[in-house]
Amino acid sequence: MVVGLHTEFLSEFNKLASYLAVNGIFRIAVPLFLMINGFYFFVATEKNCQSAWFKRGAVLYLIWMGFYSYFWIDLPDGGFFAVGQMVSIFLIGYWHLWYISGMLGAALLMVFLKNRSPQLMMTLAAMAFVLGVMIQYAGNYHMLSGTVYDAAFNFHPSHRNAVFFSFPFFCIGYLINKYSIQDCVSLRSAFLGVAVGGVLLMSESYLNFTQPSRDGEFDNYVSLALVCPAIFILTLKLHFEGRGKRLSEYSSAIYFIHVFVIHLVFVFVDISGSLLTLVVIFFSVFASMLLVKVNRKLKIIL
Repeated sequence: MVVGLHTEFLSEFNKLASYLAVNGIFRIAVPLFLMINGFYFFVATEKNCQSAWFKRGAVLYLIWMGFYSYFWIDLPDGGFFAVGQMVSIFLIGYWHLWYISGMLGAALLMVFLKNRSPQLMMTLAAMAFVLGVMIQYAGNYHMLSGTVYDAAFNFHPSHRNAVFFSFPFFCIGYLINKYSIQDCVSLRSAFLGVAVGGVLLMSESYLNFTQPSRDGEFDNYVSLALVCPAIFILTLKLHFEGRGKRLSEYSSAIYFIHVFVIHLVFVFVDISGSLLTLVVIFFSVFASMLLVKVNRKLKIIL
């Protein structure tokens, strides 16, 4: 899904189908990853090894920011603006790497909140989520057109950041593990949540597609607050068993390397849409096999 939304899947066939995929169903991927991170961060807090968790995350971020430095470090141009832009990218994260900085920021917030009541945590998470959605919609629909706020709200990190996007989903994952919420939800309710949430997500995406005043893509959807926790809880209740650690290594490797593959593909061929998606997935899977082997020796790149 992440590869598909970065390569405009189906864009050459049908604009609506592409929008419902790229700015619809594919948008569940990152919130789900964040909930998984939050779910296992609870384990780190219980074992009192948050420092090791943060160190690993920071090293991961620095290594991959270094790997992609060719694409975001622009020294020849120089100048104050260029330096400021590079500092901004370093703090926020290049392209898809914003996810790691967002995850670390969300975890830092959880460290301060872990001993607070679940009601307070959920209230703060809900408030942050709603603010993120409001900023996203205000920006994409230019509700404050002609003001400095319009430009600010159309800057992705204004809503897709550690506080307004990462923290709410990270917090949900943390609370699900801490209070075993999946045990309090019936399998039928979980299925219903996925079905209703999925319909709402597709409806929200479709409504945005049909609005002529809408501009830009969406990360912060209202419906993600229902469909993503429902999917996560349903997955926990179905008790899938397998070689989870190995799967996580491959999923991480594909996530980190696919943007490099996109750049590399563009060097040799001019393709887009679904063909680009399939080509990038193929070579990302191949590259992930190499990365997993390297990581088993270095243990720091995934």
